[in-house]
Amino acid sequence: MAFEFKLPDVGEGTTEGEILRWLVNVGDVVALDQPMVEVETDKAVVELPAPKAGVILARFGDEGQTMAVGSTLVLIGQPDEKPPTALAAEVLLPMDDDALSAKPSAHLGGMLLPGIQAAPATRRLARQAGVDLSQIQGSGPRGRIVPDDVRRAIDTPSVREQESLPVRETISAASTDREEVVFKGIRKRIADHMALSWQKIPHVTVVEKMDATRLVAFRHDLKALATARGLANLTYLPILAKMVSVVLKDYPMFNARWDNDRLYQYRSVHVGIAVDTEEGLVVPVLRHVEDRGMFDLATELPLLASRAKERKLAPDELAGSTITITGGGALGGLFATPIINYPEVAIIGMYPMVTEGVKVDGEWQERPTLHISLTFDHRVADGVSASRFLGALKSLLGDPLGLLAYLR
Repeated sequence: MAFEFKLPDVGEGTTEGEILRWLVNVGDVVALDQPMVEVETDKAVVELPAPKAGVILARFGDEGQTMAVGSTLVLIGQPDEKPPTALAAEVLLPMDDDALSAKPSAHLGGMLLPGIQAAPATRRLARQAGVDLSQIQGSGPRGRIVPDDVRRAIDTPSVREQESLPVRETISAASTDREEVVFKGIRKRIADHMALSWQKIPHVTVVEKMDATRLVAFRHDLKALATARGLANLTYLPILAKMVSVVLKDYPMFNARWDNDRLYQYRSVHVGIAVDTEEGLVVPVLRHVEDRGMFDLATELPLLASRAKERKLAPDELAGSTITITGGGALGGLFATPIINYPEVAIIGMYPMVTEGVKVDGEWQERPTLHISLTFDHRVADGVSASRFLGALKSLLGDPLGLLAYLR
């Protein structure tokens, strides 16, 4: 009997995915774990492997088509085996212009039929704002509802309010002086996620400036040990990640996530690391940082960053972070106020190190200095707790030997 492979939930709460590229054709023989299809979700691009060996009897969905989680993607069976009649009919279901104008919203055989077409982030935005998607005319491809449609519905005033508004000059849609910028793929999902975070979370940022002399020396000594162990490079990121995990023991309110409007604190520290890619920032996760050494973290970090840039991260490498670290690195800028990686409640920023004059024992000396920031959810903590947390992190970075006090 043919095995029906359905689109799994490849992330936290993923509800749909777009087929980017088929890697198998009907009639192909596939081995166990052989990649069959590339799917893009609101988390990343993932390859879905064959759960069993066999022959591809049928495929469901075209490249560029959005499929709901739980929809049938592939039928795998034996040579000369025929797919069930019902499923075969669904594969051949036409999607012409008449069908696209129909009202029903059910899905058959993995095909998302007409009705309410909206991405997960769009649905979340509408749900949180109390907007009925069935009352919105989508402006996206084939009537798809996009976040801007929801925002327009949120901002639409009453008729009386509209009548009282002053008339404003508008630029003609046919103007040759402008060009529409279309968000799609990872970039669009990042945009939707950032908008959701900004709408849901009352952001507050605190910033500290610190003398990094001892931190630089600490890294220099560690780097020599790392080189002796075969590590190509030791950046400040694994050092910062480890110190964040240590300080969080005293400030667990910042190691937390929202889940359906309920807040949960975590015992383990799973640090998301913002990685710059061509499509935008991607946040792979270093897991159980509290139990790992800096060399271990330093070994995994470049591997995660490389896979992020190649869009080859596995779903579990992108899910479950409890706090995120970001930074400008060598890109410049004094400091920033980053947006929290919702549903987390805090994000740490570490910015470029600069040389400044510092007065030490009555004399001016050139010292490396840097800024660190904590952006946090003001519903979870107040400014006093945030300042104390960042102050504790600053003290540990300023004198890394303080880590010895946390050894057990």
